Amino acid sequence: MVPMIRPALMALAVAAFGGPSLSQETQTQTLFTNVHVFDGVNEARIENANVLVEGNLIKAVSTDPIDAPDATIIDGGGRTLMPGLIDSHVHLNVLIEGGLDKIEASRWDRIASVAAGEAQEWLMEGFTTLRGMGGLGSGLKMTIDEGILDGPRIYPSASYISQTSGHGDLVLGSQNEDLSKSNLLGLGVSQIADGPDAVRAAVRRNFANGASQIKVMVGGGISSIKGPLFAPQYTDEEIRAAVEEAATRDTYVAVHVYQDAHIKRALELGVKSIEHGQLITEPTARLLKEKGAFIAPFIAGVLSDELFTHPVYGAEGSPQNLKAKEMKENAKDFIAIMKTVKPKIAFAVDVVNETGINGRKHRDHEKWIFADSFGNLEALRSMTSVPGELAQLTGKNNPYPGKLGVIEEGALADILVVDGNPLEDITALGGDPKWFAAEPRERGIDTIRVIMKDGKIYKNTLN
Repeated sequence: MVPMIRPALMALAVAAFGGPSLSQETQTQTLFTNVHVFDGVNEARIENANVLVEGNLIKAVSTDPIDAPDATIIDGGGRTLMPGLIDSHVHLNVLIEGGLDKIEASRWDRIASVAAGEAQEWLMEGFTTLRGMGGLGSGLKMTIDEGILDGPRIYPSASYISQTSGHGDLVLGSQNEDLSKSNLLGLGVSQIADGPDAVRAAVRRNFANGASQIKVMVGGGISSIKGPLFAPQYTDEEIRAAVEEAATRDTYVAVHVYQDAHIKRALELGVKSIEHGQLITEPTARLLKEKGAFIAPFIAGVLSDELFTHPVYGAEGSPQNLKAKEMKENAKDFIAIMKTVKPKIAFAVDVVNETGINGRKHRDHEKWIFADSFGNLEALRSMTSVPGELAQLTGKNNPYPGKLGVIEEGALADILVVDGNPLEDITALGGDPKWFAAEPRERGIDTIRVIMKDGKIYKNTLN
């Protein structure tokens, strides 16, 4: 009897929390007045503007007064109104501090509760959308969408898909002979798939677990023990199998990759999102742009010397230390290449094994270093309109149909009101030039005064 009841209960839950069953007549209105609008695209703000939200959509943006007598009015006081931020590379199920061993030893309820708490951290920092790049199915997304828990929109990829001894092979050495002993494989944080048929099956399992796009490991990494940085992973046939299977759901494949040759191969096989990619050359960057693909790099781990104060990456002579040094040396031209070619760059923090204060420091520093590297306008675009465009690559598989990352009529109402002008000063969004040495702060960013997601106010310190 219970399985027969659940769909009805789910429909009631969606209706109760403002889902699509709400009628136009019952939709509430919010009117933002006296704001300067950064629309997510243009450098010039729309000065002295008004923005009307109806239900979960932006209904009007105008420099003329907007007649909305029944609207709740929020006077911006000359502050900047802008789109909610988007972090395009998160791992909510691998945040527990202490490394792989600590996560492997954790119960499912510990992993899930940390993910839920940290999702609230992102929201209170102005991130209204997250793209899960492995390790997370749709469970937390559903809980947030149903209104049970406050948090950002989530585009989940479900499990990492990795070859044996690849970057996503999270099996401990003692478990190699019996994979059933791996907690993280059992929980679906990662999948090991060898051969095209196994890769297809893994992609299908991820769709069964609510993936909106697919994440595949096609190169080595810095943090992993089993995946050397130089090593290509997966054959052309295996990568092609993932791309073809994703296309059956009208969506795309994103790949973890650093090396230029591996990036080029992935693009030629139909991959649409390059995760990291800091060792790319200019010709391959031009191919990336030609293919209409995106790149989602983290910058702090490549440019900041503070990385080597980290107990893992700073441990002289350790595998992670040596790979981090190699990456830093070989990626010295990355920013210049990106500025020359101007591909579509999506902001990506890639926080792992960090919670609370440490996670806040990482995200704050990544905001600052993106702006310092590319300029404030490009950094803001990378946090708003560009990842909003990336979200559209999920096609008919998009869990949130509608425009994200822009302030324009008809777009989804994900909105921030912030002190100052982040086009001139990224600290308005919490950016910090310091990383590990930054002063600890509490949850949330004081200069972000209003946070609205999907037409609902989650923070307002103006009224």
